[in-house]
Amino acid sequence: MSGDLTRRMKADYADPDLCRSAAILNQLIVSIGDNLSDFDDAMVALAEGDLHRGMRDKHRGAFGPLQKNFNLAIATVRTVLGEQGSDQFTDKAARFRRMLSSVRSDETAFAIRISDEDSRPIPSPPHDLWLKLADALDGFSV
Repeated sequence: MSGDLTRRMKADYADPDLCRSAAILNQLIVSIGDNLSDFDDAMVALAEGDLHRGMRDKHRGAFGPLQKNFNLAIATVRTVLGEQGSDQFTDKAARFRRMLSSVRSDETAFAIRISDEDSRPIPSPPHDLWLKLADALDGFSV
């Protein structure tokens, strides 16, 4: 329930149907973990600016459309940007990643700060991050 996919159900029950059900559940958990790991790897590559890495063509069931649509989205972005734009995207992603690594990740860094001025929007971590992304992508052209 907490998202821990490393745990498994014991499968050594006296009842063979319960053993079989436990084994099937454990296989399902392994399959979900493998699929999520592949998706995570593809997202990490994208976050690093790699527009050539997609999800492996092995997914079935509910993960099949996810894999197909992710790969289609990457191909679309790569096509729209072209080779030169893809290289610029990779460079800007690396710059943004370096900038993010300098941001503290503890809870106090993400506390919402209240502005004293009524006319200004209240800065928040997503707003601040958006401003940093805009700064990192400044000058990006296709």
